[in-house]
Amino acid sequence: MTVLGISLAYFLAAAQIGLLVGWIHTNSAIINHAGVDVWVMSRGTRTLDYGTAIPRHRIQQTLSVPGVKWAEGMLVGWVNWQHPEGKRITVEVIGLDSGNAGAPWQMSKGDISVVHLPETVIVDELSRQALGITEIGQETEMEGKRVIIGGFSQGVRTFTAAPFVFTSIENALDYVPYYRDDEISFVLVKCNNAAEAKSVRDRVAREINDVEALTTEEFADRSVKYWMLETGVGITVIITASLGLLVGVVIMSQTLFSITQDHINNYATLLALGFHQKSLRRIILTQSLILGGLGIAIGSSLFVISCQLTAFSPIPLETTPLVSTCLTLFSMLFCLAGSWFSIRAVFKLDPVSVFH
Repeated sequence: MTVLGISLAYFLAAAQIGLLVGWIHTNSAIINHAGVDVWVMSRGTRTLDYGTAIPRHRIQQTLSVPGVKWAEGMLVGWVNWQHPEGKRITVEVIGLDSGNAGAPWQMSKGDISVVHLPETVIVDELSRQALGITEIGQETEMEGKRVIIGGFSQGVRTFTAAPFVFTSIENALDYVPYYRDDEISFVLVKCNNAAEAKSVRDRVAREINDVEALTTEEFADRSVKYWMLETGVGITVIITASLGLLVGVVIMSQTLFSITQDHINNYATLLALGFHQKSLRRIILTQSLILGGLGIAIGSSLFVISCQLTAFSPIPLETTPLVSTCLTLFSMLFCLAGSWFSIRAVFKLDPVSVFH
């Protein structure tokens, strides 16, 4: 029962942290999956979702910078989607250039190339119900203009309430009213050598006026910090994860403390028989490591299963090797802390009390 209690407590902590990691991966997924090294944007752009218009000729200017292998544009805008039931839904349109950089990285039905057909878009499987979409070829409206469903992506989640809709830049310009025909939101850059991304970033910033250049890692970090630290939603997720972690590790340490308290008379007997305090300390710490280790191992297995089950859900549980290692060490530390308090309680006993 002690192992089961520790397992469930660890799973609770891991699930809350996994939810936080999942949210972080979600709001930077398109950036990290774009397959480029540098992003060029308007100065002060906080996140992919809120790009500001820049002239389309920034693509040609970027191509002239030494170290750039290729560059293409991306347009990001917010428009109204007409649900078949009559309601309007805000969606986030991603306009792709000819090379499809920034496109969905996994398709469940159809091919990404269909976005370059007139009035054709791709939506994610997770958004089908919200958008009222049932099949490829279905027609609906976006900003009062016809759209045709050309395919379904898989695993492209949204951190906001607005589903992603992928199409070409040319199509997107027909739907996003506040962009001119010669404007885009971002220039995506592939370097000749990925290791030189920072050098290319600096050259772009020097040679092109009125733009800001960031490596993919820098832009992803900025986007995560914006959503997690500068918005109420992100702060709520962080607080929830922190409380879940705290509750989980406290339960683990309390469980190990309780099992020692349940056998306090046995330890008193050992003290009365002449057992050295060092021996008892070793016994209790070993017990803590064994029970805590088994509980964490079982809890980790439950968490891995949960990650697989939620892999294609709107709210995934995810982790990284670093996060898993830190969580395991942190949990074991609290298990040892619970044992330490148990040891102090045992050593405060009067061995003679066992004979009363």
